[in-house]
Formats: sequence, C-alpha cells, structure tokens
Amino acid sequence: MKSERISNNPAVSIIIPAYNLDLYIAETLESVFSQTYQNFEAIVINDGSTDDTEKQLEPYFDRIVYIKQKNSGVMAARNAGLRAARGRYLALLDGDDLWLPRFLEVLVGMLEEDDTLSVAYPNAYFFGSPQFDGRLHQDAFPVSEPITFERVLKRECCIFGLLVFRRSVLDDVGGYDEGLQGQGAEDFDLWLRMLQAGNRFKFATEPLAKYRWRSNSLTNTGVGQLRCVISVYEKWIADERTTPGQREWITAHLPDVHAQLSIARFRELMKARKYSEAAPQLAEANQYYNSPKLRLMQAALRVTPGLVRQWVMR
Repeated sequence: MKSERISNNPAVSIIIPAYNLDLYIAETLESVFSQTYQNFEAIVINDGSTDDTEKQLEPYFDRIVYIKQKNSGVMAARNAGLRAARGRYLALLDGDDLWLPRFLEVLVGMLEEDDTLSVAYPNAYFFGSPQFDGRLHQDAFPVSEPITFERVLKRECCIFGLLVFRRSVLDDVGGYDEGLQGQGAEDFDLWLRMLQAGNRFKFATEPLAKYRWRSNSLTNTGVGQLRCVISVYEKWIADERTTPGQREWITAHLPDVHAQLSIARFRELMKARKYSEAAPQLAEANQYYNSPKLRLMQAALRVTPGLVRQWVMR
C-alpha cells in the first residue's frame, strides 16, 4: 500500500525503514520535517510491524510516501524504498534515529559543490548507549582520508550509515544484497561495492545526527550482525575483483569473526538458560582464543551454570 506522492520533483528521497518502532518513529519524522533543507520526499516503509507503528504514522500520511509490506527484513525494506525513490540524491535514515536540522543542508551541499563526490556522511552523537552515550561516532570509530575499498574492508576507516549519495551510484551498483545471511552489516557490503566501483566518499566532522542505541535493535543483537559480516567477507573472497592480498587478509581475519560469533551465540543461549547448547559455543570460541578466563568459565559452566549466567549477564 502506498500513499499519494507528496512532492512533484523532490531533490532528495529519504529512505526510512520501520519495524515495530511505535515509540520512536514520530520523533524521527519530526527531525526530518525540521530540516533547514526542505526539497525532499520522506519514504517510510512499514516492514510488517505488529505494534502501533502504523497508528503513529497516521498523522503524517499527507506528508510522507507510505509503503506497507509483509515483514521481509531491513534489506528488503530499504530496497522497496529505493525503488520508490525519485530524487537525484538518496538519504538513509533508520526509523529510531534522529537528524539534526542541518543534516541535509550540509551533506547535499557537499555533493552539489563537488561533482566528483558520490557519497557524503556526517559525524553523529550516540545516545542511549551504556558505553558510548554522548560520545561522537568519529571518536569511537576511526575515520580518515583516504576512504578506500581496502581501508573500509579492514575497518581502518569507518562509514557512518546515515548518509546521502547520488542516485547514479545506485544505478551503477544496485541496492542491498538480500542474499546476505544475518542482518546488521548490510551497509558494509553496499559501501564496499560503491568503493569498488570507484565512487568517492567524503565525511563531515560536524555532528549532524543522533544515533540511538537500543539493546534489542538489529545492530546490537551480536549474532545477526556477525553472521552478516561473515557473509559479506565470504562474498568478497569469491569476488574476482578482490586482489590476492585482500583475499589473504579476509581469510586470515575470518577465524576471529567466527570466534566472536561463537561468543555471541554463547551469551544468547546463556541468557535463554539453554546451558547444554551454550557449552559447545564457548568451547568453540576457546579453541581460537585459548584463554585461561574462558577455560575457567567452561569448568564453572559444568558445575554452576546459573552462576556463569550471572557473570555473562553483567
């Protein structure tokens, strides 16, 4: 189901996927409509929400392009929004994050001032995070020039996911790869494809967004995100454009990511009190880490799993 088009010729199409975000989506949209740059269309994709997300969206139906679909995951939701987009620039915004008023003014301005630039992204504040609350994204995650395929592949330079890019980039490389396993690192694959195709990225140091941390969000579940990272790396190992050196780095790095996934699975299973299923995950992780602390935890798990669960849940 789609609402009527709002603007006849928007310069920017804003893609906003929403799944069970009734507590946040109105605040997100208010941050959009408070932009100093106003030539845009806001496309909200309700990805089969089962809460009151649609009810919260109703007051905005005359101001948004509304797409409602069965739950298909964030990659499919974003692709649905990208297919509906008409702007020459595309902007990404998650349904629980916030833009500061100059977000579009600054980033669209960067693209309009430099024809060689394909993608522009900002700095951002974290909020709601026990670890990073109030900190800047670029202080927590490295960012520096040059922004290249290899440096992003190795996480030597991080890209903040709320960004603006030219529609022509999407025409060149396509949208999100819905064949990836897991969720939470699908942006990583798209950025790599953009960089591999020769598109130029630039970042602003000015904080222009607020990134909300939620313990139950897709990007904080651990297991899904790590599965997605592994899927992305395996995809690029098989890609003929990957250089031998890059392929060697990925191959050497993957065991560490698999070990991180085992730890994430272990924590998830311990939280659910599935102790017998959690034990092999901990053992698998320790085959890689060979850690005295993990060996102690393995021994304690056999005797006092409830106590180990308390340690894990801290």
